[in-house]
Amino acid sequence: MVEFALCLPVLMSLILVGLELTNFVLANHRVRQIAAMTADNASRLRTQMSEAYVNQLFVGVQKAGAAIQFQNRGRVILSSVQNNAAANGQWIRWQRCYGNLSRAPKYGTQGKGQSDGTLPNINGLVAQPGSAIMYAEAEYEYKPLIGSSVLKNRRIRHELAFIVRQRTDFSISGTSPSTC
Repeated sequence: MVEFALCLPVLMSLILVGLELTNFVLANHRVRQIAAMTADNASRLRTQMSEAYVNQLFVGVQKAGAAIQFQNRGRVILSSVQNNAAANGQWIRWQRCYGNLSRAPKYGTQGKGQSDGTLPNINGLVAQPGSAIMYAEAEYEYKPLIGSSVLKNRRIRHELAFIVRQRTDFSISGTSPSTC
């Protein structure tokens, strides 16, 4: 009994650390899935993008992130990046956001680089003429299971991009909400 009493705190600590790390890894994986799902599904649409379709994408994000409360503690930013009119770089043609986490887009807001080519390469990707890139940034404020955890106040962030396939009109139709 004495040995068990001495080992119990160590055993409980190991169990709690294991649970916390598992929870963090699962949240990290979920945020990556959300970014990939958003960019991939946006790039697959063969017809012109619409606000209704973007809203459907964000319903998918809401459902995929329900277990980690992504809507309240996360944000996904979907940007359509393509060559600018001056042919000297690329620009963010349109951009939409979902989630309550306060966060600015890493590479700029809608319209950046349109005339001056100031939008940098996004993770080494450059939109080719006649094509576009769907770029998703997902960020999530992790809430640990144990309040005094080392993982307190951590943000999980993932960026993914997919090249638009079989679409020739890269604009977006419908009523435009306020930008991110």
